[in-house]
Amino acid sequence: MSRLKRLIVEIHRRSLWQVLTVYLVSSWIALQVADTVTAVLGLPDWVPSVALVLLIVLLPVVLATAFVQEGVGGGVARREAAPVPGTEVSEAAPSPEVPGRERGGVHHRVFTWHNAIVAGVAMLALLTVSAGGYMGLRAAGIGPFGTLMSKGVLEERDRIVLADFENHTADSLLGMAATRLFRTALSQSTVVSVASEQEVARVLEHMRREPDTPLDYDLAREVAIRDGLKAVIAGEIISVGAGYVVSARLVGAEGGEELWADSETAADSTEIIPAIDWLTRKLRERIGESLRTVRGTRALHRVTTSSLEALKKYTQGVRAYVVVGDYVSAAARFQEAVSLDTAFSVAYIGLAFTSPNRSVQMEAFSKAFEHRDRLTESDRYFVEAVYHRRVTGELEKAVAAYRALIDIYSAGAAFVNLGNIYLYSLRGYEEAEQLYERGIEEADSACMLCWSHLVAAEIALGKADKARFALDQLTQRFPEHPQRSWVASAFSATQGDYDGAEAEIRALKERSSHDLNQQGLTMVGLAILARLQGRLAEAERHLDDAIDARDGPWSLAAFSWQSLGLPAPAWFKGDTAAALERVKAALVRWPLDSIPLLDRPYGWLVDFYAWAGQTHEARACLAEFEAQAEYKNRAFRMQQHYLLGHIAMSESRPIDAIEEYRRADDLEGCPVCALPSLAFAYDNAGQTDSALAAYERYVTTPWLGRMWPDSWWLALAYERLGDLYEQRGDTTKAVHYYGKLVDLWKDADLELQPRVEAAQRAIEALSPDR
Repeated sequence: MSRLKRLIVEIHRRSLWQVLTVYLVSSWIALQVADTVTAVLGLPDWVPSVALVLLIVLLPVVLATAFVQEGVGGGVARREAAPVPGTEVSEAAPSPEVPGRERGGVHHRVFTWHNAIVAGVAMLALLTVSAGGYMGLRAAGIGPFGTLMSKGVLEERDRIVLADFENHTADSLLGMAATRLFRTALSQSTVVSVASEQEVARVLEHMRREPDTPLDYDLAREVAIRDGLKAVIAGEIISVGAGYVVSARLVGAEGGEELWADSETAADSTEIIPAIDWLTRKLRERIGESLRTVRGTRALHRVTTSSLEALKKYTQGVRAYVVVGDYVSAAARFQEAVSLDTAFSVAYIGLAFTSPNRSVQMEAFSKAFEHRDRLTESDRYFVEAVYHRRVTGELEKAVAAYRALIDIYSAGAAFVNLGNIYLYSLRGYEEAEQLYERGIEEADSACMLCWSHLVAAEIALGKADKARFALDQLTQRFPEHPQRSWVASAFSATQGDYDGAEAEIRALKERSSHDLNQQGLTMVGLAILARLQGRLAEAERHLDDAIDARDGPWSLAAFSWQSLGLPAPAWFKGDTAAALERVKAALVRWPLDSIPLLDRPYGWLVDFYAWAGQTHEARACLAEFEAQAEYKNRAFRMQQHYLLGHIAMSESRPIDAIEEYRRADDLEGCPVCALPSLAFAYDNAGQTDSALAAYERYVTTPWLGRMWPDSWWLALAYERLGDLYEQRGDTTKAVHYYGKLVDLWKDADLELQPRVEAAQRAIEALSPDR
């Protein structure tokens, strides 16, 4: 208190302008504190404004106090008047007082520094009580201050359907762009999310509507009701002179009651993005999101694009990609968007996922990563994760980015992508299972990819019953989705039901007759199943049809060669000359220099030439592959070890091949893919115990994605296992595996039937009573 009194005495001695200076400086500091506290504690926006008003109200009180306490003109504060020059004052006579400064006057008693400080403290208390009362009423859901969450209208993690904005302007694309902006802005919310376009398209399919049907307000309400979602956002954009009015409202899906409505004006088209930004911030605040979080969100123009034209192209691309499934058109629109705004990060993401050119994909991911400061926080973590997984191969960084994403935004896609790293790259099957289950729980069972990859995780863990349950859930929720068909087909194949697997693919082919991309994939799937069962001529017909179906930008040689099965004559029939002729014809059809660098099938050519005994050609292709590789990441190193192993086998160096295959297996996510090559190398090295163990592991290890390696190796593995067990005198297992070969190739081509008959004779010789 003594220090405070000394401070007051010091101020009392100052002149009026000095008091004003001290007050203004103190007020500025107080306003900075108010701004900081408001931001840190998430107080209402009006707290700094009210603090300013209170400081302005208090200013006259301070000035009046200084005036009364010091007198006009300032000077040293005193109780007695100064002597008049030229007069003497008797010690006994009282000194004359300055007018208006009577010792016991009303002004002197009211305008004191004590009272001024009390008034300031009272105003601070009033502001504190008001802010605290507002926050309390907001949290309790009382009166107009209560949020929709505190009132129980919405809950955390609820999803909302966003209807297409009604467009009342001359620009036909402005409504689509406004809808996209609103979706992007609301994606920064930490408490609610907008139902994805894929989810909406799925519901529309159930309603027997085309997935690209315009989603007006009435249809959006029906979608929300059908999918069990609580609310719908409807908006419109209207031209007003040279400017625009953007409005939005939140409506209860079931009853149609208006829960919130507001609007923002834009003087011209350049202000549309900020207007939508402010509108979504108001909505998030009304829903009940933390004010601190809402204010901490980056401005919409900084996480999208400052170019409205680029945004329109991006919006068209998203619609073509997500709703229509037209990848070619989508890639073209995304390319136009990044040409208009070279820092448009999310457009680079779209381009990466839709371009058939791997070189374009990798460059687009790199550009998105370079401009990731233009992304929302969740999108930034997503891009970092994808970049480290696909471009640099740094899985640890990818995992860290996905975990950071999950911490701020528990969307099903985040759990899926992280789970996929564990399942398909790190062989962390239990971790993947937990992540998919969390994704299902967080997304209210609406995460299609969570269910489909959960099937794969359960298969990898040997939990066939749980895998079947997950597949049943996937079928129940997404009966027409192509992903469901592929998962169901792969599941049937893992159970040895190849007829069921084929039926699934044929049904998908019939449903997707309008989709050339899906048509090509289904034909490839049928070819793989045919080759697996020894029907090589049928497989070749399917593959020719697949190439014809994917004519145009998608008929890349990389895809075609990986699917053609050109080495089939050499692999299954020993006809190396025929296989080489087919490869030469393919190289004429697709010259290497006509293929983008990253899409050139060097790896496939090395593989083929090595197995065909063309070691010189294999080494030449490997050298070019290593020299041209732009990204020598985990995937590159894995493939490099495989190819070196194949060359070592071609040069009769099985011990070296074993080492290379082991290194490849260490980097391989697939638990069965390296095993047959490894077993083959052991066999050629004379290490029959190791060969038998590797073959056995190969045919018994559960894996959902094994149809491709099985189409080349499964029959040969069964045949060799029967032979090895017969040599060991284990007739039971020999008969078992010979029988597997007979069942698998019962309808094989005539050229393969002698091997089936040999297996049947071995069975009869080993078990005469059969």
